[in-house]
Formats: sequence, C-alpha cells, structure tokens
Amino acid sequence: MIYDISRPLSPAAAVYPGDTPVSLTETMAMRRGDACNVTAFTMSAHAGTHIDAPRHCADGAPGIDAAPLDALVGPARVVSLAATGAITLDAVERWPLEGVRRLLLHTPASETPYDEFDPGFACFTPDAAEWLARSGVRLIGTDAPSVDEASSHELPVHHVFLSRGIAIVENLCLRGVPDGDYELIALPLKLVGGDAAPARVILRTL
Repeated sequence: MIYDISRPLSPAAAVYPGDTPVSLTETMAMRRGDACNVTAFTMSAHAGTHIDAPRHCADGAPGIDAAPLDALVGPARVVSLAATGAITLDAVERWPLEGVRRLLLHTPASETPYDEFDPGFACFTPDAAEWLARSGVRLIGTDAPSVDEASSHELPVHHVFLSRGIAIVENLCLRGVPDGDYELIALPLKLVGGDAAPARVILRTL
C-alpha cells in the first residue's frame, strides 16, 4: 500500500505568514486556440510539503540540489504524538527509536486543513533535537510547518539538525497513516543552490 503524505499545492495553500503564496498563471490555453495548456507558477520554496537544505540556515552551505538521496529514501518510522507544544528531551527519550534513521512525527497538525496556518503546532526543543542527532537519525519529518516554534527568529532546532546533515521534511500530512515502519521516498525538486524545495513524499508498506 502507498500513502501519499504530501500536502496539495494551490493558490489556497497556507504559507508561513509573510512568505510568498502559491500562484498559478495560464501562459497557454487550448480553449484560446493554443496548441496545448501551459502553466507558470510562483511560490516559496517552503510552501506545502518541502525539504530544507543546510543553506536555509547557513550562507555557503550546500543547497537542496546536493541533498543526499540515501537519506531521503529508505526505512522510516512513524510515531504519533497526541499533544501540541514543546517536544522535550524527556519525551523523545521514551520513543522506540533504536536503529531508526528516518523519523516521521504524526501530530494533530495533520488534521489542520491545507489552506489554514495554525501556529500552535508541536515543535522540538533544542536539547531534544540534540539527542535525536546523537542517536543517529538522518531525517526528521513533521506534519507541522516547522521543527521550530512559530515565533522563533533564531531557529535553533533547524541549526541543530541542518548543521549535522540531518534532512528536515516539513508540512507532511500523516492523516490516516498508522504508526509503524515503512519505506519512505521523499524527493525534492533539484533547485540549484536552493535553500529548500517542494517534494512529493510517499510511504510504502514494507
């Protein structure tokens, strides 16, 4: 079975406050006599389901075109968290993560409609992020818009993960996906030097 855990992209898609919204413009249309239909689009690289690159938080760091594909494809574990707010060190130490290299967090944010931005999402504390980095995790996925709290300007959790080469996948939708182990395929657009890129992300049952 395949689960598509990507959020849809349309002009209605919610983006981080102040970020560039999604827009679609027909540049050719068969109904107007053109040979085919062609659409141009503009959007933030962080709109919808996307993968952050180290360059997101460090000038001169690798862009999304250099993302290690072996980190983005492979076994992954989905873990549910019922509460919102801070995901603390005490919490992550209790999760069954032995041998897990790709972790996807299923929170109430999966129930947030794709056209709404809810700032009250679950996010990691820096010490929890440090613990996950030391545990050998290579990819962190969340259904929240960010691994940091919505009001953060310093983005300490991003810095922890990205400085250690841990891929960050944000704005997933894990509604209806049971906890457990899957094969993850998370492939970003190959935007040269990009600080992030939209991605189509799927889970396949093992």
